[in-house]
Amino acid sequence: MSQARKDIIFKAFSKADKTGDGKITVEDLRGVYDVSQHAKVKSGEWTKDQAFAEFLKTFDSPNNPDGEITKEEFLNYYSGLSASIDSDEYFEQMINTAWTL
Repeated sequence: MSQARKDIIFKAFSKADKTGDGKITVEDLRGVYDVSQHAKVKSGEWTKDQAFAEFLKTFDSPNNPDGEITKEEFLNYYSGLSASIDSDEYFEQMINTAWTL
């Protein structure tokens, strides 16, 4: 993966890690990720906290499902996604849009 891609991933991680403790938690996500429009939240099936927890699971390591995302787990998730995107510009735009950088 190019350094430009890693840089934008780390920028997104830093934005999401509101407390600056090197991990992203539900509390960190509250200010940067809006779950109110999630279909299951809108239907009442899930609370906002459940939606945040499910979102965290997409990044969490299966070997350590602790409900927190480390910088390494965040990078690993986006490394997998990066492999399917040829254009650096498109990848950067996608991350910028997703995390409103």
